[in-house]
Amino acid sequence: MKNEKKNVEKKAAAFNPQKKRIIVGGIIAAAVLLMVVLMFIENSQGKIVISNNTGTKIEYVQVYFVGAEGPLHEGFRVDDLEVGKAQRFPIGENKLLGAEANLEVRFKFEGSEEVFVDSGYFNDTFHGNITVDFTPSEETDIVNLHVKAANGLLKSNLIDCNDEFKINIAEGYEVE
Repeated sequence: MKNEKKNVEKKAAAFNPQKKRIIVGGIIAAAVLLMVVLMFIENSQGKIVISNNTGTKIEYVQVYFVGAEGPLHEGFRVDDLEVGKAQRFPIGENKLLGAEANLEVRFKFEGSEEVFVDSGYFNDTFHGNITVDFTPSEETDIVNLHVKAANGLLKSNLIDCNDEFKINIAEGYEVE
């Protein structure tokens, strides 16, 4: 009987109401902080980053949304992108709901022909981040192009853009 009484007292001491309030308060504070951080990230202004990690200078890169009727805005342009450099621009909001748009990337490496690729699918308002990253390939005269776009932490089924391309810069075309 004494052992049972001691066990009941130990359990009662383990579930101290004061400790319980502190733990619940800590959990609530952490949840509120997490919500604030997520709201900040989701509402932050998007940007586009164009980077040249190849061994060749890029004369220009132009990135813009294009629909069935043609370009939907002027887009973003970088001229004379040196090796190892990147440029960033604020992207703003792009109303693409119902546009079934793609992201067109036009570029010209020094000493080669202009190449363009269509990337992704955009059918919703876009205000997120876009990265256009040129990297070297193991093959001669071939560079890799990675184009990725996301509206934030919460993925939308109406926006899908995470594409890889192999580009022959000597001949000026996409390698299939």
